[in-house]
Amino acid sequence: MQPSTSISGEIRVLHVDDDPDLGDLVATYLEREDERLAVETATTVADGLARLEEVAIDCVISDYDMPGRNGLEFLEAIRADRPDLPFFLFTGKGSEEIASDAISAGVTDYLQKETGTEQYALLANRVVNAVERARAEQAEQRHLRAIETAQEGISILNADGEFIYVNDAYVALYGYDRAELLGAHWSLLYPDRDTQEIQKEILPAVREHGFWRGETTGLRADGSTFIEDHRLATTDHGELVCTVLDTTDHRRHRQAIEELHSTARAFIQAETAEEVAEIAATAVRDILDMPANGVHRYDETDNGLVPVAWTDRTEELVGEPPVFEPGEGIAWNAFASGEPLVYDDIATNDDRYNPDTPIRSQLALPLDGRGVHLIGSPEPAAFDETDVSLAKTVAAHATAALERVEREQELSRQNERLATFTDIVSHDLRNPLNVAIGRLELAEDACDCPHLADVDQALQRTETLLDDLHAFARAGTATLDPENVNLSNSSRACWEHVETGPATLVTDAQQVITADRSRLQELLENLFRNAVEHGGDGVTITVGDLEDGFYVADDGHGISAEDTEVVFDYGYSTSEDGTGFGLSIVREIADAHDWELRVTDSDAGGARFEIRDVETGGP
Repeated sequence: MQPSTSISGEIRVLHVDDDPDLGDLVATYLEREDERLAVETATTVADGLARLEEVAIDCVISDYDMPGRNGLEFLEAIRADRPDLPFFLFTGKGSEEIASDAISAGVTDYLQKETGTEQYALLANRVVNAVERARAEQAEQRHLRAIETAQEGISILNADGEFIYVNDAYVALYGYDRAELLGAHWSLLYPDRDTQEIQKEILPAVREHGFWRGETTGLRADGSTFIEDHRLATTDHGELVCTVLDTTDHRRHRQAIEELHSTARAFIQAETAEEVAEIAATAVRDILDMPANGVHRYDETDNGLVPVAWTDRTEELVGEPPVFEPGEGIAWNAFASGEPLVYDDIATNDDRYNPDTPIRSQLALPLDGRGVHLIGSPEPAAFDETDVSLAKTVAAHATAALERVEREQELSRQNERLATFTDIVSHDLRNPLNVAIGRLELAEDACDCPHLADVDQALQRTETLLDDLHAFARAGTATLDPENVNLSNSSRACWEHVETGPATLVTDAQQVITADRSRLQELLENLFRNAVEHGGDGVTITVGDLEDGFYVADDGHGISAEDTEVVFDYGYSTSEDGTGFGLSIVREIADAHDWELRVTDSDAGGARFEIRDVETGGP
């Protein structure tokens, strides 16, 4: 069972398949792969739709060919009401047409059923990732709505221009009590010089078009003025709806949002939890103008919240941040509850860590079981709703980044274990294999037995399998060392290391790409071997440029449509002598570079492997 390194909380999955035994089997394996997955099953689309009405489902997995309505009809029914619900088509009846229709209908992913149980680990991982993305997007939308809604003041005027409704934001914007505005004329809120312009130009435009938007000068109760983004719209009853935004704050908040989006890219590039914490603390200090803040990360060994990043202002106010142990302070309360805590003044709060702290305003934002982000100010009521919402946005970005870092670190550990295992197996088998090869040569010299040729062939195949197994593991675990590589020169060099027979290489590539040189050579050599092995005698192989990458094509027999779905799976080969690792190694190397890999037909009718999303290097 995989550890919980991604999103927290239960993930409820609905699996619909007309084979109840298969449905139970899939449910069992998915729940074994990830303890957060709770799988419910149904055998018809009708039953599946009924379960969706009864239970909150995070993801749907469906077969395609079922009695009554098929999987695509199920998908279309769901998309009508739940456009963002992750939906996987997991089917044994696959075709390009079905896949195309599924993509058009908004399927999240399309997977072909295979033999064996390895497929369920892949399915479980993709389900978790899809739900993670969906929840993150939903959270981001909630944050953005909260940010934007908090800025707008709304009022309604009757036909005489008197206020009959004002919301809290509108009242606060002008500095009046609600009772002072209700029944008052709108001219109360504008300087005399602007009142005539509103009456002669703006209000007639509203009556003619039903809507107007522009900038006006608002007058507060204390006599100060401000430039406001003003929207006016008429109702069917002759009332006037006014929406007002202080453009000074609006521009500041818009700028903050834009800068936070830029910070999101930094979060994506962070490789350690410490980097994530530094980015979060810096963003809150520099973008949100909250100079006193810091991030504490939960340490399982010490069972405490350990400070990992904090600002200079934090140290000026409280010294070096402490380690919070269970039950200590507002920080631990927020971490344990998983709920953000916001205080205008903690001076009389019994849960504060230090009774003598100079901090008055306090935000404690949990990072989904991974830590807490603390933001403080020596001034009471220093943070308004927008400040809190923006800070929550930073915390959401930091949480997602920490989840990704943990996931990648766990994957790295798994890859290291795989490489170690492969090295051990390769080493332990290599010695007895060498003994067997040597003894075979002695036997061939000593006697003339017709069976020895078969033994020799079997031993050679075993040696090839060991080499390919080692190369496959190395392709997915080796650390990349990117550099500028001339694609044409590298192709010709790789050609010299492959048994090509009468085959011909054509290098039309002109570009220099950024890649790990040795990994690129392994990729090209395996593509060349595959073309020579499957393309027929005298095959011509061409390496050429794409706008965002390159291709390797041949004029051989090509790859059938059904094989394109599985050609990169390890162990798959259409040749009796093939090990099935060559194209799997190509896929692993492409994935390690974050390249997109796909197979299609070449112009000559053979196979064409396209590698895209490749970074171009210098001249």
